Amino acid sequence: MLAGSIDVPNVSGSAGSLIRWGADGLAFRTFGSSGQSGGGQIFLIKSDAVSGVGPGAVTASAASFIPGRAAPDSIAAVFGTSFSATTISATTTPLPTALGGVTVKLKDSVGTERDAPLFFVSPTQINYQIPSGTAPGAATITIAGQSGTPVTGSVSVNPVVPGLFSANASGEGPAAAIAIRVKPDNSQIVESVFRFDQAQNKFVTIPIDLGPETDRLFLVVFGTGIRQRTDSARIIARIGRADAQVLFAGAQGSLIGLDQVNLAIPRSLAGSGEVDVALTMDGQTTNFLKANIR
Repeated sequence: MLAGSIDVPNVSGSAGSLIRWGADGLAFRTFGSSGQSGGGQIFLIKSDAVSGVGPGAVTASAASFIPGRAAPDSIAAVFGTSFSATTISATTTPLPTALGGVTVKLKDSVGTERDAPLFFVSPTQINYQIPSGTAPGAATITIAGQSGTPVTGSVSVNPVVPGLFSANASGEGPAAAIAIRVKPDNSQIVESVFRFDQAQNKFVTIPIDLGPETDRLFLVVFGTGIRQRTDSARIIARIGRADAQVLFAGAQGSLIGLDQVNLAIPRSLAGSGEVDVALTMDGQTTNFLKANIR
């Protein structure tokens, strides 16, 4: 199993980058020791979360894996069969629009067709970015590959389709997140909030110790489909039974398609144990993930 993290963003929302990968294939920005060159890209290497849903090519948020909807500039995953004869990840930025002989085109509700940037291609899954400027409404997807027979599907495009990444690349379980502890002198300590448990063969939460009253704790969650939200002040964020203050919600800044939300962890949650984390914005709620508060 490969796992690691490096160069995380600070609580003000300033640009940074997160590297995290594990047994189930989730990675924010891979690099040389994993056998891939990330170049500031995001890879969700493999998920079976949407397998067998409906005919044709089924698109879902690559974070929540809720099928049928996606937002412009967000990271999407399309599932089907016979997309490609091989498995390949992009190694350059800007992202290519052809990868392993595969292309994905989106024709939006006003008839404009655009090439989609590609993160990853495999026989049954393609990770791609919904092109910037894609109009809201029903869009048609056309996937052309080495088989010679185009595969088609559809997706409903909305300005905001918020989804949160989970550690196991399923849209459920421990959040792919970090905690940041700010000390009285404003120094910051980055803390892991999940780990891979070899005995259970799965990702589990790591309890967040709120520490002394003088410490401030923040939960930084990562997602996609969030950056076009209308007003961050109207985002409802819940950590367990408590409302959490949203300090930042928008583009992460250095990784393509990745959004981040910085949440202040209320001290009233001390002793709560494992709790749900979810956001509601522009009338849409994310998938529910887990964090653990000691």
